[in-house]
Amino acid sequence: MLAGRGEAPAPAFPASDSSFFFNLSTPLAQFREDMTWRRPQEICATSRQFPDNPWEGQVKQWLLGDCWFLCACAALQKSRHLLDQVFPPGQPSWSDQTYCGLFTCRIWQFGRWEEVTIDDRLPCLAGRLCFSRCQREDVFWLPLLEKVYAKVYGSYEHLWAGQVADALVDLTGGLAERWSLKDLAGTSGQQDRPHGWEHRTCRQLLRLKDQCLISCSVLSPRAGKALPAYPMPVGALPLL
Repeated sequence: MLAGRGEAPAPAFPASDSSFFFNLSTPLAQFREDMTWRRPQEICATSRQFPDNPWEGQVKQWLLGDCWFLCACAALQKSRHLLDQVFPPGQPSWSDQTYCGLFTCRIWQFGRWEEVTIDDRLPCLAGRLCFSRCQREDVFWLPLLEKVYAKVYGSYEHLWAGQVADALVDLTGGLAERWSLKDLAGTSGQQDRPHGWEHRTCRQLLRLKDQCLISCSVLSPRAGKALPAYPMPVGALPLL
């Protein structure tokens, strides 16, 4: 898929401020003078695309407010089929002679899979990855996919705040459904015993957990915004 030798620039997403920022309206702007772009070989001695075990690949967030997207990524890595659908296997990597500095991913857009190519230069602060990273920082599938998603939406800053369901649709091509526990409680009826609706809802979710990706979010009382519960204690299993 990515033939040739040497390094080639990825089109339309340069290693510049235009890829970091949209309008400098988020807290990210305070790091504008300090952020740099580095290739994985410049970040660590050895670079891997995927981890050898689930612990090494655990999703971690740092400066960028895209926990909604990372929650979807945490679910994605639990299914090799879904991950291969987004990250087509067989692409040359850093140790291959045919590697030319590019990766291609697939994102679901407007009812079809769209291929998106990026180079492997990643946002760093003081020599370390400054947005998403895996538990082991020599594993790079996550920051690469985050860069692909930022390219699709125009910049990293465009990813600041969002809905887990939207990211799940983009990464799986599936359908998303939202359940409000507050609404379920209000329509449960007066005949229910205390907390009866909660038990029914939990039973429904347990029946679905092996068929769907499930996530939850909580309402921030201060900001009045829904915040993804990330990471979830039992592994992030985003919204069905």
